[in-house]
Amino acid sequence: MHRAREFHLFWPLLVLVAGAWMSPAHAAAVPSLFAAVVPDTDPQRAAQLAMREVLVRLMGTREAAEDPALAGVIDDAKRYVQLERGTTRGATQVSFDAPALRAAIAAAGRSLWDPDRPLVWVVLPALGGSATDELRTQLNAAAQLRGLPIALVSADNPGITGADSAAAGSAAAVLAAARRAGAGAALLAQSSPSDPQVLQWTLVAPIAEGHWLGGATAAIDGATDALVRASREIDSAPVTEFDCRIAGVVDLPGFAAVLASVSAAPGVSEVIVKSASADQLTLHLKARGGAASLARVLSGDRLRAAGASGDGTLQYRYQPGS
Repeated sequence: MHRAREFHLFWPLLVLVAGAWMSPAHAAAVPSLFAAVVPDTDPQRAAQLAMREVLVRLMGTREAAEDPALAGVIDDAKRYVQLERGTTRGATQVSFDAPALRAAIAAAGRSLWDPDRPLVWVVLPALGGSATDELRTQLNAAAQLRGLPIALVSADNPGITGADSAAAGSAAAVLAAARRAGAGAALLAQSSPSDPQVLQWTLVAPIAEGHWLGGATAAIDGATDALVRASREIDSAPVTEFDCRIAGVVDLPGFAAVLASVSAAPGVSEVIVKSASADQLTLHLKARGGAASLARVLSGDRLRAAGASGDGTLQYRYQPGS
């Protein structure tokens, strides 16, 4: 009773400062999106090679480097160069003017992938010897090329329980483990049952999923392609307004966790606290997609959909973690 009473006393103040919880969680800004190091010393060729690499990272698609709509941007890459200098290893570092390049891509009728991208929690199997280190190096290199933020952990990490594994756990459990680690998606590697020498990869995310066989490049390409497609689908969906009543919010940590989770959910653009009473928190949301889409993106953060009330308010229950 004391913790619930504390929440009731302080929730009006929390409503006033709710904006403090609106920063995206489980996402990471990708550094050096507008720069690349390429193995060429000729200024013109280096600028064009770097532009191809940068366009892939900016737009999130491998096809960007060969997109006819962007051919003029690539041919005229020197026009957008902000800095170009040689390295001690005979390569060239090229940085492009971000505002000018954004404008050129928009003028070509293309859009960028949001620079605040889901941090992907990559769980690696124990391969033994130097194989794990080599896989880590390959994953980091592939992720850098695609502009995908990743965090690498081993399957024997203390924070990973048996229930979180791809084989034993549900998608919700896997995603919950990734969220506890500060990530927005999980990419799990296991040996393929048919061939132990081949890795099987599973992506679990609120907005995407997928399975691939192969090495680091196949894993990163598959995960990035799936996340970009899902992001573009959300961006193209109409904005809908919802009232959302969440039961089970009995204290200040619960209030903070729910508000942070809802604010960071893909497609949610505005969150307003309408009321709080007993153990219930009522929010007004603006989000892309319908109620089913909202339930899907919230499902990994201990929020369970419970239908809608007679007045159309979406009902959820918050389930605090340990």
